[in-house]
Amino acid sequence: MDMTKIEWKSDLDTGIHLIDSQHREFIKLVNNLLDSSVNGDDIQLLMKSFAFLRYYICEHFSVEESAMITYGYPFYSMHKNIHDSFRDEINSMELNLRTTKSPHDSLVKLNYLIVNWFMNHIKVEDKKLCAYLAAQAQQRNENLTGKLDQIVGMFFKTRDSA
Repeated sequence: MDMTKIEWKSDLDTGIHLIDSQHREFIKLVNNLLDSSVNGDDIQLLMKSFAFLRYYICEHFSVEESAMITYGYPFYSMHKNIHDSFRDEINSMELNLRTTKSPHDSLVKLNYLIVNWFMNHIKVEDKKLCAYLAAQAQQRNENLTGKLDQIVGMFFKTRDSA
């Protein structure tokens, strides 16, 4: 199976460290998933990897969407609809992977979706979003990194902080 490895290149940088690091982690997860499929690992391992990938996507999108709400992003509805479509596509692929005897088609589709759709999404929509967030934070005289850390903290609260 010939899968295209995804490489991080400077044209994917959004200028916001947290979002860029999440995008890099996402790409690493996808490459690991594709590697495991090429190496012929069992379907259970693929399912676990796929489920984690789906979870990670949802968490990352939730952080972006919370930042959009916090800073009043004017294209929030459009951007969220794009995220929702991607979530639906990933959920559909996972269902197909669960019901197929040969995961090849689902993994080829995942590879295409990630390499084409997600990379374009970062280069266009996320760059536009991040430029807006940075400008709004500067206008409000806020530390964007600190604000994003607060947003992430809402999703990843530890039991110790209770």
